Amino acid sequence: MKDVGGAIRLAATDLSNHLACRHLTSLDLSVARGERTAPDFEAPDLWVVRERGALHEAAYLAFLDKCGLEVLNLANAGDEAQVLGETQRAMKRGVEVIAQGALSHGRWFGRPDVLRRVAKPSQVGNWSYEVYDCKLTRETRAATILQLSSYSELLEKIQGCGPEWMWVIPPGENFEGEAYRLAEYAAYFRCVKDRLARAVQGGSRIETYPEPVAHCDVCRWFRECDRRRRGDDHLSLVAGIRKQQRNQLEEWDTATMAKLAVLPIPLKERPKHGSREGIERVREQARVQVTGRSEKRLVHEVLLPVAEGLGFCRLPEPSADDVFVDLEGDPFVGQWGLQYLFGLAFNNAGDELRYEKRWALNREEEKKGFEWLVDEVMRRREANPKMHVYHFGAYEPAALKRLMGMYVTREDEIDRILRAGVLVDLHQAFKQGVRASVEEYSLKKVEA
Repeated sequence: MKDVGGAIRLAATDLSNHLACRHLTSLDLSVARGERTAPDFEAPDLWVVRERGALHEAAYLAFLDKCGLEVLNLANAGDEAQVLGETQRAMKRGVEVIAQGALSHGRWFGRPDVLRRVAKPSQVGNWSYEVYDCKLTRETRAATILQLSSYSELLEKIQGCGPEWMWVIPPGENFEGEAYRLAEYAAYFRCVKDRLARAVQGGSRIETYPEPVAHCDVCRWFRECDRRRRGDDHLSLVAGIRKQQRNQLEEWDTATMAKLAVLPIPLKERPKHGSREGIERVREQARVQVTGRSEKRLVHEVLLPVAEGLGFCRLPEPSADDVFVDLEGDPFVGQWGLQYLFGLAFNNAGDELRYEKRWALNREEEKKGFEWLVDEVMRRREANPKMHVYHFGAYEPAALKRLMGMYVTREDEIDRILRAGVLVDLHQAFKQGVRASVEEYSLKKVEA
């Protein structure tokens, strides 16, 4: 988003940003109009993703070059006007692959990763172009479809005919593209585009609030929005609260965590949104958080009454051969990520805590690490059928099943582990057994 001659110019990323967060559009618009300064904060994860993305795109271009295609990279071709001109000249020459070109029409501008020539006549020649986007994620998201649709619309304005397909290039050795038919997403694209246009036209007249969304994890405005939510004592700070519950509480003039903490229970009024039990549960969570905040300490309480199969009653009897599993992975390595650490913590014969691990820096080591961990669990299980494997959250079971399917190994062992209930999720036991003054029940927050 940029002010060009008094008019707001929009880019494909503005579409995906608006889809992720309406408040983000308001903030970026205020920067474009010179009403505020953009923050200098950048999420560490975003820097890593950007670097990995650049490497992925470079690898794809090298692959195309190796295949004998003519590749023109305009990443360093000058300013926007120069790149726009170079892109159109390259299209008219029929260059097979144009990387980091520029497209513009009206108030819209875009820098697609790659344009590839196809055998469909257009105004630029007996050929035309389709858009390719290099993405690190294994699953194509709505934001990617919107960006591709925006680039494709701009491409249509330049070459006089619309592309039939748009492509996503995920990580992989052969860079096999995922094709998406533009016509199937055109209505959705127009809908979001119109919403963004109305938001920009409305400007500061449209009030938005920094609701917490998934995009917050990588947003440059996170610190500012987080400060505002904390200053407002916003209900989203209550661990486990849902948007539907917040809407109901706001209707009851209970719009802060402090107010929720003293909401009379049991509720006399049946909520229109959510259940009575759910509202009472988050009310108690708010009470504990407000207590911890006022006393400046971590407050926790055991949830009563204790019910069979819930909370700490989910835990089996301790065994001398119990182990705690520690798995760490990097989702951006290769096509499917890489599980680089396989660890087991346990007490030895002298009742001393031990930790054994296997590191993996490539696929072969990842497979060996997976097999070692499963074999070690099965060895202990055969020696003591009462032993269990403890973990915190859903990551470890999902990783084990994924690696089993990827390498087609230890299928019987994993099946026996899952069917016998060997894996014990401490996260579920803790959430159901303890109420703590934390904003989320993640391992890092609970450990603190």
